[in-house]
Amino acid sequence: MTNLIIGKINSGKTRGILFGELKKSITNKENLFILDEKEEYYKTFKKELDDKGYKVYVLNLKDTSKSNSFNPLMVPYNYYKNGNMDKTIESITELGLEIFKTDNSNIDPFWENSSADYFTALTLILFKEASIKEINLGSIQTMLSLGSNKIEDTIIIKKYFDNLDITDIIYKSGSGIVYAPNDTRESIVSVMKQKLNTYCLREQLLNNLCGNDIDLMNIESKTAIFVINKLGLNNISNIMINQLVNNNIEMTYYLDNIDNMPLILELKNMLDNKLKVYVATRNKEEFMNKYGKTIIDCFENIIEDKNITEYNDIGNYNEYPTSTNNKVEYFNILEYVTNKM
Repeated sequence: MTNLIIGKINSGKTRGILFGELKKSITNKENLFILDEKEEYYKTFKKELDDKGYKVYVLNLKDTSKSNSFNPLMVPYNYYKNGNMDKTIESITELGLEIFKTDNSNIDPFWENSSADYFTALTLILFKEASIKEINLGSIQTMLSLGSNKIEDTIIIKKYFDNLDITDIIYKSGSGIVYAPNDTRESIVSVMKQKLNTYCLREQLLNNLCGNDIDLMNIESKTAIFVINKLGLNNISNIMINQLVNNNIEMTYYLDNIDNMPLILELKNMLDNKLKVYVATRNKEEFMNKYGKTIIDCFENIIEDKNITEYNDIGNYNEYPTSTNNKVEYFNILEYVTNKM
């Protein structure tokens, strides 16, 4: 059942409606994905989930010292290892669009589309040449920096591409950027660096995005994933949603405060396929402007401006996982090209 709850701030969407639905989901032993910007759900339901035998994960974007880890490159890497190149490309491309897209319709889409294409090429280089410990967003940022270093009469990234067959998917994905005029290529690289800095300049956040406690390819029954969102980092939530949906993992989604989220690329697909999802928005018109006028027609159940008189109390559970400080390794394309090409 697809559900849309519409109501102003403090109208009772969360404590008056969604808390009750979540209790039913827990009773039914459903897998859960919960956007929890205000930490209301985690504080209220974590103990109950523990008592009911759930495996509970929290990706904490507000306090990165109290978080499980999630590596967004691991799902496409698993497709790559299993020889499913179409799913690999699809997953990397969507990941790239989430990182580099903008909701500003006045910006030329060339830059974000080119960034996503180049991101696809660099990620495929990682999958082909790097060790598994080096497959992370930090390696992509390192490749962007080192790829412009000069070697002989060219630059590192061109040297790598010069040794590829033109039919190679890496060449197809990235050659348009690698062999573009210098100003164009460097402008694209600059856009990518700026976007990736959102994650790579925050040491603990980057560490959390290099580990993979929340392994989306191996979700067991009775799993609950909480994402404590923070404005500016919410694309990570979108990436996780997209990967869960595209991996056909059975989940019940609680997408509260969706107004604060960037456009979720898979939302229309979730509704068309009748996944069990609860979407809460404060403003119907803004929601329709963002997702299209017909998005409302995709919901099977709409609750709008309901007069809610009963509220559930917010819990006070306050124990979070402690983030692991792993030794993060990055792929050195300069060293690779210099020594092996």
